[in-house]
Amino acid sequence: MNEFFSADIVNNIAVCVVIALAASSVSLTMTQTEIFAPWRNLMRRVHPQVGHLFQCFYCLSHWWVIAATVLLQPRLVHSGYGLVDWFIATFATITVTSWISGLSFKAFLMAMAKGKQEIELKALLAKSNDSA
Repeated sequence: MNEFFSADIVNNIAVCVVIALAASSVSLTMTQTEIFAPWRNLMRRVHPQVGHLFQCFYCLSHWWVIAATVLLQPRLVHSGYGLVDWFIATFATITVTSWISGLSFKAFLMAMAKGKQEIELKALLAKSNDSA
């Protein structure tokens, strides 16, 4: 096997993908769902920038990825400089997180639009039944 695709690198790629999936899920959940609305309101009172962080899934996902890569230390390259290796793994993971979040958010928006259309259709049908 080529040194670039050693078992260690493949394992670390898998770790980065799992970090990306988790960071995307947590970030979207914290910034878009009603269950975290009180938390977002509290963070807005702490400081406007902190409040913005908890409203932006893209922004929040960076911090989740940074925390996870500091703890798990995946290495996608072995440059001999630990900080460089961490930086590359972190931003590669942030890129994957952004792709996953973008797809998830698009699906979320489509589901919300469909739900809104269903509500409007039910209201229209109820109105036409009332007038009949």
